[in-house]
Amino acid sequence: MDDSGAPRPQPAGEANSAAPRRWSADADHPHPPGPPRPGSSDGTGATARYGLSRTRSQHAGSASHDQPVPFPMLRAEDETPTSWLIPRVRSVLYDSETLLGAAHLGRRNKGKGIRAWYTSYTTIDWLHDDIREQARLRALRAIGGSRGWWLNNIWDPVQGWLLVVLVGLLCGLFAGFISEWTELLAGWKTGYCRADWRLSKPICCRLSAAECEHWHAWEPNVPRSRAVFAMVGVAYTLVSALLVVRSATRVTVANRGVSSSVETSMSPTVKMAYYGAGSGIPEVKSILAGFVIHGFLGVRILMVKTFGLILCCASGIMAGKEGPMVQIASSLGNISTRIFDKYYKNEAKKREIISAAAAAGVSVAFGAPIGGVLFSLEEVSYFFPNKTMLRSLTCALVAALMLKAYDPFGTGKLVLFQTTYDMDYHWFEMLAFAIIGVFGGLYGALFCRLNMAVNRLRKNSWLGRYPIAEVVAITAITLTVSYRNPFTRIGLGELVGSLFQECPTGPGARLPGSGGSSDEDTVERLLCVAGSRLSDYTPLLSLLTLALFNRAFFAIVTFGMKVPTGLVLPSMSIGAVFGRIVGTYMEYLTRANAQSPLFAQCPPDSRCVIPGIYALVGAGATLTGATHTTIAVVAILMELTGNLIYTLPVLVGVMTARWIAEYFSPSGIYDMLLEHAGHPYFDTKTQYIHTRRTAAELMQTDLETICVDYENENSVVLLSARLARISERGLADGGFPIVNARGCLLGWIACTELEFALARCSALDPNTACFLDNPLWQMDYVAHNPTAIPHFRTPADYLRRQNNDSRAAQPDAQAPLPRSAWATALANLHRPWTWMRWRAADPAAQPLLGRGRAPAATRDADEMAQSPAASASHPSPKPAQNNTNTIAVPCFQERPNDFTPFVDQTPLTISPSSPIELVANLLSRLGVSYLCVADKGVYCGVIFKKAYIGYLKELEEAGYVR
Repeated sequence: MDDSGAPRPQPAGEANSAAPRRWSADADHPHPPGPPRPGSSDGTGATARYGLSRTRSQHAGSASHDQPVPFPMLRAEDETPTSWLIPRVRSVLYDSETLLGAAHLGRRNKGKGIRAWYTSYTTIDWLHDDIREQARLRALRAIGGSRGWWLNNIWDPVQGWLLVVLVGLLCGLFAGFISEWTELLAGWKTGYCRADWRLSKPICCRLSAAECEHWHAWEPNVPRSRAVFAMVGVAYTLVSALLVVRSATRVTVANRGVSSSVETSMSPTVKMAYYGAGSGIPEVKSILAGFVIHGFLGVRILMVKTFGLILCCASGIMAGKEGPMVQIASSLGNISTRIFDKYYKNEAKKREIISAAAAAGVSVAFGAPIGGVLFSLEEVSYFFPNKTMLRSLTCALVAALMLKAYDPFGTGKLVLFQTTYDMDYHWFEMLAFAIIGVFGGLYGALFCRLNMAVNRLRKNSWLGRYPIAEVVAITAITLTVSYRNPFTRIGLGELVGSLFQECPTGPGARLPGSGGSSDEDTVERLLCVAGSRLSDYTPLLSLLTLALFNRAFFAIVTFGMKVPTGLVLPSMSIGAVFGRIVGTYMEYLTRANAQSPLFAQCPPDSRCVIPGIYALVGAGATLTGATHTTIAVVAILMELTGNLIYTLPVLVGVMTARWIAEYFSPSGIYDMLLEHAGHPYFDTKTQYIHTRRTAAELMQTDLETICVDYENENSVVLLSARLARISERGLADGGFPIVNARGCLLGWIACTELEFALARCSALDPNTACFLDNPLWQMDYVAHNPTAIPHFRTPADYLRRQNNDSRAAQPDAQAPLPRSAWATALANLHRPWTWMRWRAADPAAQPLLGRGRAPAATRDADEMAQSPAASASHPSPKPAQNNTNTIAVPCFQERPNDFTPFVDQTPLTISPSSPIELVANLLSRLGVSYLCVADKGVYCGVIFKKAYIGYLKELEEAGYVR
């Protein structure tokens, strides 16, 4: 592939090499094209059994390539470094460069090979990252003295805690800044504060004893006020949309599949991805599951999301800040990991900090640290061990304390909607709470389906080509329609806070926490009704019903626009409005039927129910119906209001909503958005009923392979063409099995490593042969302690094997050595320091890649196997003065066409008859991205994690889930 991500054109010489060639089971050379030989013992048996055609290469236009890939690959083209402090790493090695020339390279990688840096839209190798971490810990443990004690016991363990504290402080600062400027800009739609223009409307109104005497409205005339209100809001969202659109990233899509994570088409393969739009929670979930999206958690998107969120929330549309705050906090966590290489250079370790940051994002959005940790555990995080949970709680706590110290609302309180309920619930109210739960589940399922239909319409129609015009139009309609109704004119936070509150009991009393503004006073007067006739409640019920339809409709069409929009607070506002309607009607029933036996528990001449409690239950029910989150929602509501009396009613509404929502919509909105975006996510919480029983029924058999015995097909130009073909198929996140002529699986090389290795050969002749089985890279050898040679695969074993191979190829050299000569040779070979000095000093012992697969140490073994007289006439060269007691392996920089360091020598393999349950456990618990299927060592096929996820999606659509 070239720098732009487009497939390279197929060279003219590829036509000859692409012709099908059968493999031989009894020889190391290919047969002419034709049917396989009957009676072959190793490879042909597996071929006949599973119906596999072991061809050397496939054309891009073959029939097997026409099937769409479940998750087509995207490739980021925006290579501009936009990171902070350290430039973004592109097209370099993921493993440390200090290891490249070290003699202990093989021991550190344990046969897994050198890995290039993860490219965008690929999945990380959890197993390789764990090996990296273990190698780092062993190297750290080897440091002695006081410095080693300090590093092992103090500095290394404390790095994670320092990071979560720093991320918590940054999250609190960002949240306070966002909340403060959101309130200020929202007030500018109606006026400004004469005392200080930097004060928001609630703070300005609290400065005076009179009713907002310092607040100056723009226009006292209602039509003009509505026009100013709408125009200022449109200006806010226009700037926010421009920020998002201008920060979009170009990506290329595979020709064989179209991913819906991109919207606007620029060419048949180039699309635009808007990382600054939407909630960000689905992408953060996918990233925590091991998916790589370069730039999504970078500095540029962090700035766009921060300022775009302020403008969008201040405009007054149905957009919340909770979801985007999770992305902002995750970006802060991702950027902060660059301080310590322990996390920055290990993607698996980095995701521990991002999980903690996601919990802090929810914590500062609601002022709920415990709810934030539970939300990260239940909805966002993929892997959440106890250590990550403790760090998440620490990060959320520090973020909440920082937000309280910032005090953006000027109240000195952390809870956003503090309530003072002084009345317990009654048993007859449980039915009403269950009804609210049914509504929450039905609305959540309806919202998921309708919103996904709108998002698909955006992608497939002209709306996707004009995102800014769509934002302006929806904002103008929303603000114009919402101005007349006082319940839709105020912001979402003010609306939910007013609906949660209890009406004052004394004359002239205000709602607790009321800012004293005219809009809030209007809402307060409307919500608090005193009377026993239905006509007294009709105006309030009518306005609340209109507000319910208004909020529900605009929430469906707004979520998904190219502006930062959250889902949590809009869903809570809809449920709070419906709950307030039910609570108001229950209040009317208890007053109108005070003598009924059903309401015998109510005190006479006093209020029996609190409508604000029904709003609280409704907010949790609708949020659960849309997101399928339960425990975290209950914890957030309890911390949000500072009231634990009504935990049981909230649980009744939340669980009822969850059951109803799952019946009509098995997946929540975040899971649907993940599928719509085309990002792979392994759902480990769902139980599937498998329709396939073995790995052979799931494996992919049409993947091209690389045979180490066909050197004429492993040239630079042909490997580049092969890489372009697999990328065009949408499998650039995969790789190639490495086999021999008998079909035996020798290893695996990923596309990322192969692309990096081919880039190192840019200065070579395109027809230069590349090698993937240099035996010196596969040996176990010693770097520091020359006496600790392992008992298996030692250099002596290697030379002995090469000696036998060379004598088998030369019949005239089959005479056995005298016993004294053998004894002398073995005695020298088992003295590792002698062997290493001799190997390091002999330049002829270096493997010459241009000579093909000739054994590098054959000449060495022959010389050492000579008679004592011959050995005396040819003494070994003296060691160099700067001897480091290491075996001289091929230099990484000087052997660009040796791809052996990038080969995974120990690919994870399973038998074709392995049960599908074993495949599911390996892919989910080990986090591997592929599984090779081999029958008695003979390669049969491969199972990609993305293909398996696509199979699970088919099961979900067919209803094979529980």
